[in-house]
Amino acid sequence: MSEGMAERAHQLLNQTSLKELAEVNSKDYVRWQSIKRGKARIGAEEVEVLGKRYPQYRWWLMAGEVMPDKGQFSPDYDQAHSNLPNQNAG
Repeated sequence: MSEGMAERAHQLLNQTSLKELAEVNSKDYVRWQSIKRGKARIGAEEVEVLGKRYPQYRWWLMAGEVMPDKGQFSPDYDQAHSNLPNQNAG
């Protein structure tokens, strides 16, 4: 099943502290809180903020694809590769 940009943005949002995105009790903080709780839809501005917060996930966030050779990953890709044993042949 293919997921959309909004679902990918929510995946990142769910692993991010709201304090990392906006000052507590600010208008932006309340907006992020509403999005996280499902009371508001995520918009282009929020997707842009998440892309700046997680530059290594920008391409995945926008296109749903990873490009490891370009330094573009996804949270699932990172998780899967963090569980691999060290493959140094030295």
